[in-house]
Amino acid sequence: MLKIGVIYGGKSTEHDISILTGLHLAKHVTEDYQVHLIYLTHDNRAVVGSRKIDDYITGKAAKARPYHNWRKLDCVVNCCHGGAGEDGTLAAALRMKNLPVTSCDSTSAWLQQSKIATRQILTASGFAQPRFQVLTTNDSKQVTLPLPVVVKPEMQGSSIGITVVHNQAELKTALATAFGLDQRVIVEEYLAEMREVNVAVMRENGKVVTSGLEVVGGEKFFSFAEKYFNADSGFVKKSGRTPDDDFLAKIEKSIKDLAVQAYQLLQASGVVRVDFMVQGEKIFLNEINTVPGFMAYHLWLKAGIPYGVVIDNMVQDALTREQKKRQLVTRFDSEILVKNRQLVVEI
Repeated sequence: MLKIGVIYGGKSTEHDISILTGLHLAKHVTEDYQVHLIYLTHDNRAVVGSRKIDDYITGKAAKARPYHNWRKLDCVVNCCHGGAGEDGTLAAALRMKNLPVTSCDSTSAWLQQSKIATRQILTASGFAQPRFQVLTTNDSKQVTLPLPVVVKPEMQGSSIGITVVHNQAELKTALATAFGLDQRVIVEEYLAEMREVNVAVMRENGKVVTSGLEVVGGEKFFSFAEKYFNADSGFVKKSGRTPDDDFLAKIEKSIKDLAVQAYQLLQASGVVRVDFMVQGEKIFLNEINTVPGFMAYHLWLKAGIPYGVVIDNMVQDALTREQKKRQLVTRFDSEILVKNRQLVVEI
């Protein structure tokens, strides 16, 4: 029986959502695996996780004993939203322990978590992108895009710190908020009358596959509160045909093709959620979430794929990728130490 560590929490503004994702995922792991819960506290200490949600609400969970059984694990399922979990730091740390991880590797994760890098790469690769401008804390550049615009901190998720700006007063406040979260900020043109469409992507037996599609938030910006507290946010299963069905049928193939292309271009791994903005006939790839909330399980259900199968695909893909990495040459024998020993012999 394979032993998997389900890791969640961490030093991130998305800490609490990450707890929910981790505990929810652990409930759906099949009997093929033995689960170790690993909770990252607000200061990124790894402790033995609790299955009781009240322990996290009261702070008791953070007082648990440190987690030390890394060597017993066959794979780690990364459920950490934002922070080290999505910017590649956790993937790099686990790589140093020779542990397979279900999410993207350190390079791919950082490129996709950075809204700026994502925009630049997708633009250069021919994907339709909104006009954008990059600002840093050290420059004196002014926003040159016409209002309204969208202001975003570079590395945040779950809509945290993102503001739609209509006037100069709002712009000043939005920039202050964004720079309070990140050292770089991206300002983008506001796409009026657009619709947001999401799709999830993963590998199944080596093949890149996509989930069902969903329309999110209508034609308005979808805030953190609406994503996670509104019953219409997509986490509640709906029945019957909706007006969105015809809209999605027209764009389904294009959306899925673009999502697969982006997944491969950015060398993504595990489950990601690709978010699009559709304006008329134009499809803009907005961003890629490398550790999506609840692993986008509701999108997989739309495609008829049970959550246990999604988890199994993630783990098996991580193990396959690790096996390929271990076949690479990582040692080069030479006589350089013998021939240059005099350089350090007196140290």
